[in-house]
Amino acid sequence: MSKTDKLEIADQMLESAIEEYIDKERYFSAFNLAGVAEEIYGKFIRVNGGKDAQASTIEAVERINKIRGWIPIPVKEWKKIANRPKNSVKHLDNKEDRFIDIEIKVEACLMLGEALSNHATLDRKVTPVIQRFYELNKDW
Repeated sequence: MSKTDKLEIADQMLESAIEEYIDKERYFSAFNLAGVAEEIYGKFIRVNGGKDAQASTIEAVERINKIRGWIPIPVKEWKKIANRPKNSVKHLDNKEDRFIDIEIKVEACLMLGEALSNHATLDRKVTPVIQRFYELNKDW
């Protein structure tokens, strides 16, 4: 048995997600792989006292919500909203839950964005695969 750095696992997952997205157009695979990478990177950022991509996004949405004068929503509820696509794909809780209505190409791209944001926060290596994603999505 050998010890493996979980950040290296996340790096592999992220590269695989990009390849699934760009080369194979398998967006559910890309979405799930990017989600795993995002979670690993994000947790590492948080346990080291930082703020991950999801937390930053939720904070921005909360500020907009406050500026607009809308009813405050607890952070826990924002997290549920943010994680709904990921959890809807991963879980099958009953018969009615068999089918999902989702814009998967958009959601996969958004998940890749969160994973890449966390990747950058951790100053991980930008590989040729990651660079290719950036180049193809430079207008994004």
